[in-house]
Amino acid sequence: MSGERTRPDRLDAYRRWQSAELEEAKVRMARMNEIATQKRTVVDRIENEIVDLHALVREQANGSAPLSAEALLRLSTFNSHQQRRLRGARDLHTQATQQADDAQQGVVHVFERLSVVERLLERRQELAGRQEQRSLQKRLDEGALSRTPTIHRQTTTPEE
Repeated sequence: MSGERTRPDRLDAYRRWQSAELEEAKVRMARMNEIATQKRTVVDRIENEIVDLHALVREQANGSAPLSAEALLRLSTFNSHQQRRLRGARDLHTQATQQADDAQQGVVHVFERLSVVERLLERRQELAGRQEQRSLQKRLDEGALSRTPTIHRQTTTPEE
């Protein structure tokens, strides 16, 4: 009897542990999603800076005063620098997105384990309930059977 009692207790403890793991995984996923969002914001900002730089160059090129070779060289160097920053920011965003996806998979994995444990606990509770009902029905049947001969003898005795 103590072995039967220990297993559900262990299973319930495992369920509680998996619930805590699920909450931690959700927090980790939210943190990774936030980091990925921040990295995406950096990428967007750098892209906007590059677009603004290109617009400035076009505006200056179409203006009445031509750009000097030194200004064009500096703008080209700055554009190259921004492109390198953009590649780096995109790489960081890709890594952060991958980490967020991995964290989401972690949540799914822990949730699946928790679901299995909860279904097993439900089945065990249903089985225990059915066993209790059977035990009660057996006692009622045995009680009814033990009273039946007494009732039968009482009805047959006055006729004889």
